Amino acid sequence: MFSCYYTSRNCKYFFDGECYENVTSLNNATECESVLAGYLLNARCYYNEPRNCTVGYYERCTCYPHRSTTYNNYTCLNIDGLYRNGHCYYQQFNCRMYSVNGQCYSRVTSLSLT
Repeated sequence: MFSCYYTSRNCKYFFDGECYENVTSLNNATECESVLAGYLLNARCYYNEPRNCTVGYYERCTCYPHRSTTYNNYTCLNIDGLYRNGHCYYQQFNCRMYSVNGQCYSRVTSLSLT
């Protein structure tokens, strides 16, 4: 599980150095962690609403304006994105290396077919 850490204890729910603003009844730990990026304790899921992410996707404490299943995990890494559950979350497709067939590669090599 990934957590958003805050510098203040001035929050509704505080566990293990983390602040959570919301709570809901939920028995499914996977759903709590993967859908809400929350923390499950005693059949209650503690979670935070995405902050200032009205257009985009909130993943691992960051708002990403774009999400794609087209990019593989290497391309996602090369464009400074986050690859999670088959999706690449990214700010913009900015390949500073080698862009080929819609993917971004970090290396190129010569291959002789003779």
